[in-house]
Amino acid sequence: MIALHCASRQLDIMEQLEEELTCPICCGLFEDPRVLLCSHSFCKKCLEGLLEGSRGPAFRTPFKCPTCRKETPHNGANSLQINYSLRGIVEKYSKIRVMPKMSDCAHHCGQPLNIFCATDLKLICGICATTDDHRGHKFCSLEEAYERERKAFEELLRGVESWQSADILSCLETLQTSKKKALQSVTKDAEKVTDYFDKLISSLECKKNEILSDFETLKLVVMQAYDPEITRLGAALEEQRQALVLAESFRGASDPLGFLQQMQEFREKFRVLKETSLPAGRGEMDVGPLVRNFDVKKWDSLRLREVDRISVPHESGSYRVGGSRWTAAAPRCIALLMSFLLPALLLLPLLPLLLPHNPAASVTSQMQPVLSAVSAHLGHTTVYLQGVTDACSSLMGAGQECIVHIIDSAVSFIGGCDLF
Repeated sequence: MIALHCASRQLDIMEQLEEELTCPICCGLFEDPRVLLCSHSFCKKCLEGLLEGSRGPAFRTPFKCPTCRKETPHNGANSLQINYSLRGIVEKYSKIRVMPKMSDCAHHCGQPLNIFCATDLKLICGICATTDDHRGHKFCSLEEAYERERKAFEELLRGVESWQSADILSCLETLQTSKKKALQSVTKDAEKVTDYFDKLISSLECKKNEILSDFETLKLVVMQAYDPEITRLGAALEEQRQALVLAESFRGASDPLGFLQQMQEFREKFRVLKETSLPAGRGEMDVGPLVRNFDVKKWDSLRLREVDRISVPHESGSYRVGGSRWTAAAPRCIALLMSFLLPALLLLPLLPLLLPHNPAASVTSQMQPVLSAVSAHLGHTTVYLQGVTDACSSLMGAGQECIVHIIDSAVSFIGGCDLF
């Protein structure tokens, strides 16, 4: 408590001295103080401001002291006497003032931090020193605390200076270099991805335009196939309408000559109608290998590098071959036949061993149905293979894309049968 009392007393003395050294106009320490006839002193800058504001238009009026209102003649602030004693005191006060105005306690409003707790090593106020948080702690004056903390500061400074700053700087440079290289690598990879997808998008756009062009060609094929028939049937319907109008016009005619002439024209129109035939298949026309059951989901299994293989699937599932169809069921039939034929051929040499009590003639008679069935299946196989040959020959004119598609299908089928 003695240290607390001493610190408070010292603070009061400093505050009282500062009040005496404070200019009444700017409320700051005197700067180049000038004394008036009434012995009151003010800063030169403050007096210049007052004189500038009270300057008359023709003559200089006496200056009134801001404190006692006594007039002082003047010829500007420079003409006033300098208060050398006061200026010296202010200079000495500025040198001995070792600390600024104390800050207030964050926990107790208006209480200055004027006590140093040696236990917690922090500044506290008088109220903090009396609370339970600092019960039994040691306190000291600010001067004593300053000396102790000054020594501690020197030790801490040496520790900071001896810290491994060189190693940290080296590690920091390494990290910054690695970061720069990593960012450059990521940037290059991002550029590669951008370039890759730009090319991919360009390739897809070209392929889309190519396929849409194929569809436009298919539209032309459809129109060329259907439009003539539609026009022909439309003309036939118009001919029928005209015939009916003609018939109504002379149905009740009583003039033999006029009736016979109209009848001749009516009979001619009926002949034209009779000769008008309906298209084969009641509107279903064979216009070549058009798209059947088209579904873009079939392209989902394609890899990116196989984008160029995307094409319009003509006659999906079947191809026209000379009026007949070589359907997708043919490969399954061949696979079923081969699955039956191969085991039969492998078991043929073992039959005498499996049937030791039967003579060779009996074995032959027992194998006769099997051989007949095999021959029948071989005959069907020959028919199917002949159909495949005819299909390939017929589709040669359809273009390179159809031929490549058939070859790919055949290769996939042979690879799935494990014949070799």
